[in-house]
Amino acid sequence: MRILIVDDNATSLESLRTVLEDLGHQATAVPHPHRAIEEAARTFYPLIITDIRMPDMDGLELLAHLKSDTATAKSNVVLITGHGDMETAVEALRRGAYDYLNKPINARELAIVVDRCAEHMALVSENATLRSDMEGRVAQATTALRQDLEAARLRLRNVSGIGDIVTASPAMRRILEEAAIFHADPSVPVLVEGETGTGKEVVARLVHFGHDGDDRPFIDLNCAAIPTELFESELFGHEAGAYTGSRSGGSPGKLELAADGTLFLDEVAELPLHLQPKLLRVLEERTFYRLGGLKRRNFRARIVCAANRDLEQMVENGLFRRDLYHRLRVGHLILPPLRERREDIPEMAALFLRREAARKKKQFTGIDDEALALLQSAVWKGNVRELENTIERAVLLHDGTLLRPEHLVLPIRLSDDVSHRTGSEGPPANEALTSTPEDFRIPDEGMNLHEFVERLVEQALQRCNGNKTRAATLLGLSRFALLRRLRK
Repeated sequence: MRILIVDDNATSLESLRTVLEDLGHQATAVPHPHRAIEEAARTFYPLIITDIRMPDMDGLELLAHLKSDTATAKSNVVLITGHGDMETAVEALRRGAYDYLNKPINARELAIVVDRCAEHMALVSENATLRSDMEGRVAQATTALRQDLEAARLRLRNVSGIGDIVTASPAMRRILEEAAIFHADPSVPVLVEGETGTGKEVVARLVHFGHDGDDRPFIDLNCAAIPTELFESELFGHEAGAYTGSRSGGSPGKLELAADGTLFLDEVAELPLHLQPKLLRVLEERTFYRLGGLKRRNFRARIVCAANRDLEQMVENGLFRRDLYHRLRVGHLILPPLRERREDIPEMAALFLRREAARKKKQFTGIDDEALALLQSAVWKGNVRELENTIERAVLLHDGTLLRPEHLVLPIRLSDDVSHRTGSEGPPANEALTSTPEDFRIPDEGMNLHEFVERLVEQALQRCNGNKTRAATLLGLSRFALLRRLRK
């Protein structure tokens, strides 16, 4: 250990230097405090031993100077005192001295003090190293935790959020764009209509999560799965003692649990008729009461509803409130069935194949052209969900590089469906235009296809006395497809 000795007495100075070097230390001796300050500023000395009684600057002044300078503040200072300087030694300890030695200096005491100082400096150095290393480790661990958190959020989003969405259909792209617009304005209620399996919940989650994710709650409630007598409590919550069998402390409902996130009411057509005006009041006033409660509670969440039944027809039949229907459809999205967006089938099938192959540890990487043609020719009455289930079953039962026709168990294809409906191998017998599409001829002078389709739709509505459901059936369309055509 490097030690600096300061003493104006040359004999004492040399004696100390000799003893310290014999103890194995590197000792530097200076006879004057000012030279000691200069030397300590150039080189760091873990231990500085100085006499108290010196001309020009005594040991206390030197101690004060050393402790005030950042270059020497960490050095341990030991003062040499006479028997009459005990009070001065105590004062030095108060000012930051490490220890003191009495004259005449005992070599054994000197060795003990020096060894203790060396141990102290080693501990200080080790502590500094550990602290520096700990800061680095903490920074490294923090970075790793942040990465893990981001990865966990991504996995959670894929599970509870929207996951991957693929589409090549212009109609679906417009719907996804509108969903992103609705995501930006939580005050707008959204109604998503479409056949079973078209992806209404996926679109509802997109309205909530957007493309970048959202940490706010997404609370879903299937209106068809709740008994009518429990529905009001499930939706609004209840206070203690509100009804027989209620929880002793009360319970929040879905309106409350949604907080500032999203409440998704799936199969909203099954919402009990007597609760519909209460839901309408929540949408209009943004407040509600728990069942049996007197405290008005604020409703901050967005409402997204989904329906696979014809709500407009239910309104006409008195099965769904007209005012609630029009309030919900401020943000209105009608999802086309898969048969009307067959361009989506290749991308969707590839996505489902990759996902199921990874989950089930299979080798599938692509779809054979013939198998893809079969997938595109199927009717898919269950829409996207049926396509997904078909791919999942194929991956579960088979393995290989490419998904092949023999791996698939498909629903009725388009040609089979036509034969089934007509009861023959040919097309329907009573068609308004021609017996077969091949018999139709475009006039030499040309035709306006858009006007032609409009006239067909108009004639169908006239024949059905304005009933959109019957007109859609007559044209071979779903009611949602007919509604989209009427809106164009």
